[in-house]
Amino acid sequence: MTVVMDTYKLIKQHVTWADGIYPKSIPKEAPVNKTSLLIRDAYSDLGSFGNDTFNSIAQSVVIQIYYSINSELDYDQVEIELMKLLMANHYMITDIKGRQTDPDTAQDFQTIQITKDTGIKEAQ
Repeated sequence: MTVVMDTYKLIKQHVTWADGIYPKSIPKEAPVNKTSLLIRDAYSDLGSFGNDTFNSIAQSVVIQIYYSINSELDYDQVEIELMKLLMANHYMITDIKGRQTDPDTAQDFQTIQITKDTGIKEAQ
């Protein structure tokens, strides 16, 4: 399973304030009067070098929260709740972009980048 799908499953199980949670892309028909979370790949870094190889991969994921244009959510509260959930499940918050407004949909959105370090299992 990929880190995007692992993150998607974790968020889907615990986040109740989002109307839709999507891995990789948000469907075009997703309404702007609903709050959506997009979870997608960012990049990976090799690490823990030894014995002429790498022994871990830090996999980065981007989570974007697109708030309903009619949202009454406390943005700070739900973002902190999400980040605490991720940290409790061994993710590291590596970047928070700051809220912006999408010029096409007029939705406020937040971009949070996270990383999960995974050890490499030797091939048998």
